[in-house]
Amino acid sequence: MRGGVVSAAVIALAMTGCGGNEPQFEGTGEQHEAHHEAPAHHAEGAPHHAEAAPSGPRPTRVMDDGARLFGAELGEAPLVALSEITASPDRYAGQVVRTEGTIERVCQAMGCWMELRGENAPAVRVPMAGHAFFLPRDVAGRAATIEGRVAVQALSPDMRAHLESEGALATASSLSIDATGVVVR
Repeated sequence: MRGGVVSAAVIALAMTGCGGNEPQFEGTGEQHEAHHEAPAHHAEGAPHHAEAAPSGPRPTRVMDDGARLFGAELGEAPLVALSEITASPDRYAGQVVRTEGTIERVCQAMGCWMELRGENAPAVRVPMAGHAFFLPRDVAGRAATIEGRVAVQALSPDMRAHLESEGALATASSLSIDATGVVVR
């Protein structure tokens, strides 16, 4: 932390919302540092963003083929084409699915959300399990496989404005997939 001073806000962030899963960053050894006072992302009391060290979060594991896993290991959820989910979101609401696509954009504040686009499908918001883990901010354009719970809930105007201030474009849709694990290739 700058000057070795740890603010009460950072301590509160470490003790809330992330379920005790602090982000792991390479480089300076710093965990994270608050960067703005924007609305919480997913729920009342969810943490604000924090600034990642320049090298970004460490993957949970690196696979033999060089792919990097962030968050939890992918489970046995059925593989569903993103185009099927976007065509019938209510059919999948509440279900845990595995899907694939190309990362179109990533939260540039911290890596706590991405937008994933599949073949013949619009981009879908993918938050990272309520800030339980983060993606590197430079993975746009990469292929990804995700696993998470499908949600169909419109964003509040404040949340929409907050996400758009971070570069999000897929904010008009009420569809999102709350990722518990992401494999970046």
